[in-house]
Amino acid sequence: MNSIKGEIKSIFYISIFISLIFNLHKVLRVFGETNVVLESPWNFNLFELIFQILFQILFCYLIGYTALKRIQNNLSNNFFEIKIILAFIVTTFVFWFIGSNLQEIIFKNVSNQKFFYRTYLIRFILSSILMFVTSKILILNRQKNLGELENEKLKSSYLNSKLENLKDQINPHFLFNSFANLSALINEDQHKAKKYLSNLSDVFRYTLNNSNEQIVDLIDELALLNSYIELYKIRVQDGLSLQIDLPNKQKKILNMSLQPLMENVIKHNEISKEKPLSICLKKKGDLLIFENNLNPKNMSVNSNGIGLSNLNERYKILVGKEINIQKSETHFIVTLPLI
Repeated sequence: MNSIKGEIKSIFYISIFISLIFNLHKVLRVFGETNVVLESPWNFNLFELIFQILFQILFCYLIGYTALKRIQNNLSNNFFEIKIILAFIVTTFVFWFIGSNLQEIIFKNVSNQKFFYRTYLIRFILSSILMFVTSKILILNRQKNLGELENEKLKSSYLNSKLENLKDQINPHFLFNSFANLSALINEDQHKAKKYLSNLSDVFRYTLNNSNEQIVDLIDELALLNSYIELYKIRVQDGLSLQIDLPNKQKKILNMSLQPLMENVIKHNEISKEKPLSICLKKKGDLLIFENNLNPKNMSVNSNGIGLSNLNERYKILVGKEINIQKSETHFIVTLPLI
């Protein structure tokens, strides 16, 4: 709707522009600039000039507006397009006949009728052609914009669908790991199992409350990370520590982006009082650095790569950037772009 209003406004402005251009030499003549214009075989007065300009503006606007509507309705049909052109030719001659005769009757200022009617007709033919071409360009521009908008909608729909699939991968993965840990705790200590279940409900409450959000405040994700670590502290007690060195937390980050990093740490490392695991979060420019020391498990761990690859894919879609992963003999570092 806004684009159509803009096109109609463009038709009006172009009508004024064309009328002024075709009558520019008469405007200059009326205001005494006779040295820069051709001589006319009749003398224009100001009121006659205003009548001629306004009548031509009306003609241009009606031609342009009608062309805009007719071309839009019959753009793909050449037969109808020919009919439109013929209709505009007839309309041009009708307006030329009415306008020129009215002007002559009202102002009685024509000394050379042949020249007067001929130049009048030329102006209206050229104006009609220009307005027809203008309308065609506006329609083609609208089609181009609609095509681009449609492509953006399709792209957005595809990306949203892909993100939903990625989120559907995360939730069962997290749920499976949580239940596995809970099952182990039940066999070890039922009191700890109840406390673990309570913390687990807090984590899931956060995920449900923010299920429709793709980008969240960093401070909220840090709070979730703290809750998440509390789940594992119930099992490993003093074997796990978290240090957060972030003076400025007024940034945003992808929803559930720290949780898969934490899962990855737990999955691949031994955590105990004898082999403590330390996690450090710090900020460098617009990057969040998640770093942990390595205590690799002796037995091999099956990994489907869902966590980090999923997170990287979400970053590429939403932010246009990728996460950076570095591994040394002693430390594992993941760098996340902040938003």
